[in-house]
Amino acid sequence: MPEYPITESERLIMEAVWASSPRTSAEIVTAVMQNEDWSPKTVHTLIGRLVKKGMLRREGEGRSYQYEACISRDEYVRSKSRGLVETLFRGRVAPLVAAFAEDEAISREDLDELRAVLDEFEKRGGGQ
Repeated sequence: MPEYPITESERLIMEAVWASSPRTSAEIVTAVMQNEDWSPKTVHTLIGRLVKKGMLRREGEGRSYQYEACISRDEYVRSKSRGLVETLFRGRVAPLVAAFAEDEAISREDLDELRAVLDEFEKRGGGQ
């Protein structure tokens, strides 16, 4: 699974694009500035970096560009999740879940969802 070279600041730009796409740079600036105290120039710089990294696609002419994500949010989350498990837990998921359980950070709803995911995984023959 590929790793996506996105900084935390760039991720916030991506979140704005994933929320509604395609978007103009002005729309991205407006969306990001609702939660961040950044200048429009900062947002434009981050957009430019994401285009250079191949994370955003720019279409249009002149000063009227539309931006779309080149990867889905789901792809990004899966990559980051896999990286976290590989880096901190040597590729094992159980210690990650155990860490949350030990801190009592797992709700009843989380437990039910985990059981459903694991049941479906086993039905598909996973874990063999």
